[in-house]
Amino acid sequence: MKTIEINTGKEHNITANIYEAEQSAAILIISSATGVKQTFYKKFAEFVSANGVSVITFDYLGIGLSLKQPIKQLKNNASDWGKVDLEAVIKYVEQNYPNSKITLLGHSIGGQLIGLAKSSPGVQKIILVAVQSGYWKLWKGYKRLKMWANWHLLFPALINTFGYLPSKKVSGMENLPKNVAKQWSGWGRKSNYLFDEVSEKDLFFKDVFTKILSISIENDTYAPKEAVDWFANKYENSDIRRLHLMPKDYDTKDIGHFGIFREKFAGNLWGLFLKEIEK
Repeated sequence: MKTIEINTGKEHNITANIYEAEQSAAILIISSATGVKQTFYKKFAEFVSANGVSVITFDYLGIGLSLKQPIKQLKNNASDWGKVDLEAVIKYVEQNYPNSKITLLGHSIGGQLIGLAKSSPGVQKIILVAVQSGYWKLWKGYKRLKMWANWHLLFPALINTFGYLPSKKVSGMENLPKNVAKQWSGWGRKSNYLFDEVSEKDLFFKDVFTKILSISIENDTYAPKEAVDWFANKYENSDIRRLHLMPKDYDTKDIGHFGIFREKFAGNLWGLFLKEIEK
């Protein structure tokens, strides 16, 4: 593994890790979930690279190694993670691996951001893992109430109090810059999610014609199947295949929103990803 700095052209660099596979004809870009450092995907990236596919992971501005100043000083928002940070990574891969087939793997918000990156229509394959709309009405029962409270009450209160979202104190995730958290919660309050807030000129979902695998997970409290299916439909011109994972099929009681990238699934689920990338 080697660590590099990628210039975004917007007065900041983001830090990325590259897991090189010798004589690889393919490269996988992993676009992380909200508040998740790229190191979370390290074991998975090592597995993929050991099986002949190079991998690049990165931290969005304000997260992990890409937090290079006090978080209160950052002005970027959530959509910037796609149109600036992810876009810069795709361009880096295109320039430095011109003969490699590019697969984008978006986890949670990472898959939402793909449609905000101008160069995403040029990749050869997209894998969406628990990529969902965050609109609160797509949840049921008390979970719906909890989502409403998060977007309408908790997030605004914490942001106004601290000047950023102190996620480490609330959920154990990475803290989020003020404008990232503010925009994200704004999306979650609207029925058309980010599509109600992001300008049409900054949306590239309709330009993506590549094959997409969209994965949902049973009992994923962060991404119920209805919310995952809703978002997959926004890639309306793509050839989309859906896969709903049932824990019992993988000899476990629970997979969850994050578990799919844990090493316990190296013997089954990770192979599924590898086959999809190699197709």
